[in-house]
Amino acid sequence: MDGSFSEADALASTRLQAVKYFDVVAIVILVFEYCLTFNLEVSLIWPSRWSLTKILYILSRYPAFFDVPLVLYYLNPTVSIEHCAQINTAIAAGNVFGIAIAEAIFVLRTYALSGRQRTVLITFGTLYSVFLVATVSMMAIFLRNMIYSPPLPHVPGCNLTGGPFTLVGLSFILVLLNETALMSYTLWIGVKTYRHTTSPLVTTLYRDGVTYYVFLFLGSAANVAILIGAPKQLRELLNTPLRVLHSVLSTRALLHVRKAERERSERTVATHTTSAGSVHFANDLTIMSRG
Repeated sequence: MDGSFSEADALASTRLQAVKYFDVVAIVILVFEYCLTFNLEVSLIWPSRWSLTKILYILSRYPAFFDVPLVLYYLNPTVSIEHCAQINTAIAAGNVFGIAIAEAIFVLRTYALSGRQRTVLITFGTLYSVFLVATVSMMAIFLRNMIYSPPLPHVPGCNLTGGPFTLVGLSFILVLLNETALMSYTLWIGVKTYRHTTSPLVTTLYRDGVTYYVFLFLGSAANVAILIGAPKQLRELLNTPLRVLHSVLSTRALLHVRKAERERSERTVATHTTSAGSVHFANDLTIMSRG
């Protein structure tokens, strides 16, 4: 083996190993977040009646514990290239599903903030559906054209090194566009309708909405740049972390809304009074904070 080949091989191995480290970190974050919010889930989600909000919460929270750990199978030194393709298909499907559910929760949040206006639901629901169909189509093409390299020194298991990664980048651009549209409308409706309110529910939704949007926007933008311009061994660096980030932030958004509503209800019972603005906003948020 000549020196130039050894140097290139070592660099490729280092990059692929970095991807695996990021995958493991994502799993740790997922488990740690679950431990942090488990008590809130038990008190706010488990006793509640079945509703769309509760179903979306469960679909965003728990499937991640099945598809995200599959990346650990990439470390199996005896796995075949054919099996690598099957595992990566399952992981990619889980990523698309998880992000789609998280985006649906953000659409629901925007619908609630609008005062449950049907036009808002139709507009953002249609936008969401178009982006979802386009994303699924692009991912299907990508999965049919994945390329795996033979095992490299010090990097056991599956090593995805080729394929039309630009399509994956385009799918994340669609996610960025959807989130930008939702956040733009959220800010507009906030300035127009709720700028004078002191409701904790408003504070919670806007604080979480802006914070989560910034994290998701930066993460998705970085992932697009990596998928389009980074060395091929690094193209999957942020896919698993972003899957986890969408799960964590969407479920936290629902938990925080329900917590704020519970605290408001407790204060109302204690004082037998509440502002008209708080009552109106709480009624608009029934689909997210109750049931």
